Amino acid sequence: MKKLILAFAFGTFAAAPALAADMASFSTADANADGMVTMEEGNAAGANWTEDQFKAADTDGNGSLSEVEYNAATGQ
Repeated sequence: MKKLILAFAFGTFAAAPALAADMASFSTADANADGMVTMEEGNAAGANWTEDQFKAADTDGNGSLSEVEYNAATGQ
């Protein structure tokens, strides 16, 4: 059972970089080129964030993601 749990955990973490590789770059996701990515822009770029996930990524709470926040959220 422990091996199964470890295998699942490893598989989950190993998949994260692959998922990030499919994410659009910040400049691509920033559709209106205002230097910020909204939840709508991120989801249009393939993020599929829930509201809670987006709020967690928006560390300064201003309702949009800076390039640093976006890259941290997408693993880029």
